Amino acid sequence: MPNKTNEFILWLLVALSVALSVIGAMPSAASIAGSLSIVGTLARLLFALIHGSQRLGWRKLSMLFAITCVVSWCYESMSIATGFPFGHYVYTAELGPKLGAVPVMIMPAYFGVCYLAWVLAHVLLDKLDRQIDSSSLFAIPVISAFIMVMWDMSIDPASSTVKHEWIWQDGGSYFGVPFSNFLGWFLCVYTVFQFWAIYLIRAKQVEHCPLDSHKSSWYLPIVLYGSIFLQPIMAAALTANGTVTDASSQVWSLKALYESLGLVSMFTMLFVVCLAFFKVHSNSKLR
Repeated sequence: MPNKTNEFILWLLVALSVALSVIGAMPSAASIAGSLSIVGTLARLLFALIHGSQRLGWRKLSMLFAITCVVSWCYESMSIATGFPFGHYVYTAELGPKLGAVPVMIMPAYFGVCYLAWVLAHVLLDKLDRQIDSSSLFAIPVISAFIMVMWDMSIDPASSTVKHEWIWQDGGSYFGVPFSNFLGWFLCVYTVFQFWAIYLIRAKQVEHCPLDSHKSSWYLPIVLYGSIFLQPIMAAALTANGTVTDASSQVWSLKALYESLGLVSMFTMLFVVCLAFFKVHSNSKLR
């Protein structure tokens, strides 16, 4: 498939992600929230497969996908069974069929956003040659993990406390989500990224990739990551007054919940998007 065709498909997936974020922010979309999440996950997965296969090749990308699925499923299953590392929670039927106690869609969801965070970390650390070396073996996984947790902080209370895609059985101080969830998330995704880095450095990821010299190939993942935070920001403006009760019987203001998520996403995810965009735009080595 020609690169121009691939690029067109990738931009269509970005546009779809934007549309899903806009639709998902509307109060009337609450009844189809699970379906929107599944479609969004599939769009990001397809994006990662197309974009990643051009930059890394199918062999390396397949290994990254396998690492993500195995590590995320293990952490999720362990936490559901024991409470470590995320906390005590259960998935409802909103996200479709399960592998054990974990919805099948969860693993591709991790991979789709992990890929975006990985690319953005390369931009923030000025590693546009995409090569992993001793100086970035730990730096890129750490920055990637922070970028991933920013996403979870922007969506978890809405996805769990409001939409009931999963339920925190003991509630939590962050609108029904426990503090431990975000520490567990960082541990989980850092493990994924560190395995990625070790694999890639051992695989001698040094071959030249023509896509890396084009600004458009870097703008695409930046814009796609940016489309995700549109939903909490728009929801902050569209949500009417009301309340929601978490599993611990704590009552939360819907307006306060969505406005808080909007602020979090603006000053974490939006900051990363702006910084990455300006870095790519000002890079004279890119065409």
